Amino acid sequence: MKSQADKLGKVLSRLFHIIPPALEEAARRASSGRVSGSEMHVLTEIGLGKIKTMTQVAAGLRISVGALTTAIDKLVKKGYVRRSRVDEDRRIVKVALTDEGAELVRAHVSFREDMIETAFKSLSAEQRELLLLSLADIDEYFRMKSVSPVREESEPPLRPIMIGDIEIPSPIFQGDMGAAFSSPSLAAAIAICGGVGIVTAAQPGFAEPDYEREPLAANLRAFKRNISDARARTRGQNSIGDVAVNVLYASPECGLMVKTAIEAGARIIIAGMGIPTSLPGMAGESDVKLVPIVSSARAVALLRRGWAKKYNRAPDAVIFEGPLKCGFLGFKEEKLDGAAADFYRSLVEIRRELADLPNCPLIAANGAMSRADVKRAIAYGADGIQLDEAFALTRECTAPSSVLALYSGAQRREALIMKSPVGMPARALKNALTDRAARGTADPSRCINCMTGCPKKDIPFCLAEALNATSRGDAENGILFCDGESDRAAPPTQMPDTVAGIFKALC
Repeated sequence: MKSQADKLGKVLSRLFHIIPPALEEAARRASSGRVSGSEMHVLTEIGLGKIKTMTQVAAGLRISVGALTTAIDKLVKKGYVRRSRVDEDRRIVKVALTDEGAELVRAHVSFREDMIETAFKSLSAEQRELLLLSLADIDEYFRMKSVSPVREESEPPLRPIMIGDIEIPSPIFQGDMGAAFSSPSLAAAIAICGGVGIVTAAQPGFAEPDYEREPLAANLRAFKRNISDARARTRGQNSIGDVAVNVLYASPECGLMVKTAIEAGARIIIAGMGIPTSLPGMAGESDVKLVPIVSSARAVALLRRGWAKKYNRAPDAVIFEGPLKCGFLGFKEEKLDGAAADFYRSLVEIRRELADLPNCPLIAANGAMSRADVKRAIAYGADGIQLDEAFALTRECTAPSSVLALYSGAQRREALIMKSPVGMPARALKNALTDRAARGTADPSRCINCMTGCPKKDIPFCLAEALNATSRGDAENGILFCDGESDRAAPPTQMPDTVAGIFKALC
């Protein structure tokens, strides 16, 4: 083992010394000596795609906007970059490559690809895959070294937690992907295995006969019935976790949904899509457990202060959704790369923010996870994990087959980031809806006022229409939420295809 470590150390040391000068020399040759290696790094980060903001480029390079400004000033003078301000907000500066800059980046990227292809040439497909996974492990190791773990990684990955007085034997939470996926049968199956299943409040009444005339009444009725159905399926079972509900805080009907959930016997309410500052007020005197979804330690601090001051209440658990999680994201698009690199740091910061709440479990959601990834999340402060797409691909999921077909096998669609009606981006599979959203604005056939803050016109798509299309099996015009790519995590399609199998693999 020591001999292998010595050899690996020597190889890495040589690579660290050889590759940077090689790229530096390539940059100088391509630009006839006008661009340094660090400047080429900036040009490559700006890229050949859509125009980026200075903040987005700086986040990708892991440097300050001030440091980037100095480099951009030089590249503008050299004619490789053009800079502009956004008319709607003059504080936002965007940068793009000029034709000369784009030509330079193409030449540099071609050199880099040739170099990698030459290095890979003698390797089989299996060896290439193994090398990529090994390098991803090394990359993650160095990223994790920037922050110290709060627990030993050798500890058991998932131990029972308490949410108030509710015991969750195996803290694996289901993420909410909409009514097509969050069915009572799937939620119950997850709860029976000891986790937390989800009944969604996002357009659950799409199939009700009066939905078109009275969408609110249909949604409330179906929501209440789904909660009762899911809870009934768990009665008399062993290793019971619980069935929670997920409400959209940005919905104008959030308060009604919370009240309906409590009436139906829900014991845990999860709230996201906005910082749920008034959630305790919606719950009133009920002893229902409240679990906010957050994307930063700052959001946790804000919630805690507000809830304590106004309601004398603290969260019963917290879900931290990272940038690789499924669906709507709590980060602006230009912040996604930086948030991905800082995932473990953010996890530790949130854990510290909750340090004086010993009975407040922290659940991490960051896309599909392997057992090794679960152990790392636990080491950096999580008490449980949330899975999304992996549960959607189990036999217990009742989503339409036409929709599920696009998640796996030969028909697997590309994942991308798309705009949402309320500003924050969403991660979804490519389809006709994402194409239309990218081209321009949608014209909803009707508006049922499903989201507070939605301008109702000039929006990329109507959320209610998209969710309903998915639930009805229209895979091209529905929104197909999905997990982000992770070099380390096993793709959801490689996870077991039963709920029990997933719990066995991760616990």
